[in-house]
Amino acid sequence: MQEVDALADWVAASVAVEGPLLPLPAEASTRRFFRVRTDGGAASYIAMHAPPATEDNPRFLRLARQFRCHGLATPEIHAFDTDRGFVLMEDLGATDFASAYETHDIDALVNAAIDTLAVLRDVPADGIPPYEIERFSDELDIFTEWLVERFLGLSVPGDFAVTRQALIDATQSVPTCVVHRDYHSRNLIWRENGTVGIVDFQDALVGPACYDIASLLRDCYVEFAEEDVRRWRRRFSRVARLECPTEVFERAFDLTAMQRQLKAVGIFARLYLSRGRASHLGDIVPVLRRLAGLAATYSETAALAGWLEADVVPAAIRRLGSAA
Repeated sequence: MQEVDALADWVAASVAVEGPLLPLPAEASTRRFFRVRTDGGAASYIAMHAPPATEDNPRFLRLARQFRCHGLATPEIHAFDTDRGFVLMEDLGATDFASAYETHDIDALVNAAIDTLAVLRDVPADGIPPYEIERFSDELDIFTEWLVERFLGLSVPGDFAVTRQALIDATQSVPTCVVHRDYHSRNLIWRENGTVGIVDFQDALVGPACYDIASLLRDCYVEFAEEDVRRWRRRFSRVARLECPTEVFERAFDLTAMQRQLKAVGIFARLYLSRGRASHLGDIVPVLRRLAGLAATYSETAALAGWLEADVVPAAIRRLGSAA
């Protein structure tokens, strides 16, 4: 609470605050966000506490400016104290895509997000490091260590090494561009002017052009009909002007989505085991089931599908029952 009180005092020195800081839902990082009301509640900002020991705040500030300069709706930064990890920034709005999907035209939302990705892919890579093969491999270790071994108490089968290599190879088979790396319904804001606000962009890298569209269309928190996924994927290929054979891109899209979802469920388990946060536990089984269904459609990942269905999903259901 001391840090929150210090943040509130720091914010009050910058803007005329009306009422207390209003906490926003927690995310997977160590950062905390608060909505700040001003002008009798008519206007607002977002205050962030990002502990410098765990968060790269200079990078966040640099990317926020860099992306805005190239036409992306990242928040304008109004004040910051990097030593304490305090940032006061523009409030992009309270309607994320997860909420907007329930009340708006989904097709319009996804098309707007795809158009925004076309802008992102043209952002110069100045100062943005590459998404290296070792990082993809390390992310799969999160799945095997934190979900399979620590959370479920299972062993990883020997043939997972073949699947692992196929997933990593797929990420290297398409052209690269700047990628957000967490481009999904909870990190996209539907704004009143019809533009797409972007948050949680601080981990952007130069990586496979299929990564963000896979994150959007194979969202861990939302399931779309396959015919819609195919239609939107084709549209992305057009507007992003990809120079890549269709069959290569589509395969990379699916296998990259699998790699990302495996990492995600590992992170969900790690959040619970290392920080006691159960906020994402309910997403583990749905993601695993969708992942198994997708993996069953490729020969390289058929063994993964069988293992998930036979061992991992049942173990997750038993474990989550006891955790609840």
